[in-house]
Amino acid sequence: MVSVVVPCKNDARYLPSALESILSQKYPHLECIVVDGGSTDETIDVLERYGDRIRWLSEPDHGAFDAVNRGWKLSKGEILAWLNADDLWAPDAVRTAVEVFERRPEVDVVFGTAGVVDEHGRLRGDLVPSTWDLEHALSHCLPLIPQPASFMRRRILEQVGWLYPAWCHDHDLWLRISRAGGTFEKIQARLAMDRMRPENLRRVPELVIPTKIELTKRFFAAPGLPPDLQRLRRRAISAAYVRAVDYLQIKQPRHCVRAARFLAQAAVTDPFNIGSIGRRATRPFRRRARRFLGKILAWAS
Repeated sequence: MVSVVVPCKNDARYLPSALESILSQKYPHLECIVVDGGSTDETIDVLERYGDRIRWLSEPDHGAFDAVNRGWKLSKGEILAWLNADDLWAPDAVRTAVEVFERRPEVDVVFGTAGVVDEHGRLRGDLVPSTWDLEHALSHCLPLIPQPASFMRRRILEQVGWLYPAWCHDHDLWLRISRAGGTFEKIQARLAMDRMRPENLRRVPELVIPTKIELTKRFFAAPGLPPDLQRLRRRAISAAYVRAVDYLQIKQPRHCVRAARFLAQAAVTDPFNIGSIGRRATRPFRRRARRFLGKILAWAS
């Protein structure tokens, strides 16, 4: 059985599309559990319309991580996933993932490409993941795996202790699974759609930046970390400061000052990371230069 948890709160606009993408999967052993955080919009009406096709509960929680953990612990599946209420599964995503798990019993996480859709459902591109590499993920502060397009064995989630109670819990989860010896399998298929919308909280600097830095430090504070990973500590923390700049609006003077501070912290933490620091610091200027050069070439032709 595959169990998927849908955390939601006041998501009545997008929730029906998410549920339809789940319930239309051509896979017979599928359990859908919606964990609502106490919505005040029409979410409960939406859930009631689905009758016994889904299981759901509505009560206050501490955030999406809490909702997902509650749902997973109530679930019966040996393969687990979660799909945010504004995201979508691609057709046959479940069957595609299960076939990999059946063929590769040693694999703990299966993931694929996630399409990017806007608030109106229009496809804007693809998030094509790289093969999972823990050292690369740490050295560049990258999650590497698009969360909506991921499926996990229950055994590995029970082993690592479910989602950590903080933002960026998917990023943190991949690191902990890898640290625990979990195995990852990337497949060449689009498994989900990741919705990007203006009010998306995962782009809010005040939420994401401290969490990215903290989860990196927490990884290296764990006891028993082998020397080959411990040696990456300074580079990884430096990379987290560099990554923080991606969540700032550099055109705003206040954010520009913060970006400079983060890059300075990155340099102090690991002076040998100067290549990445320099590339991030000069990115806006290089983009402007390319646009300016493009205009000149267009004029000349």
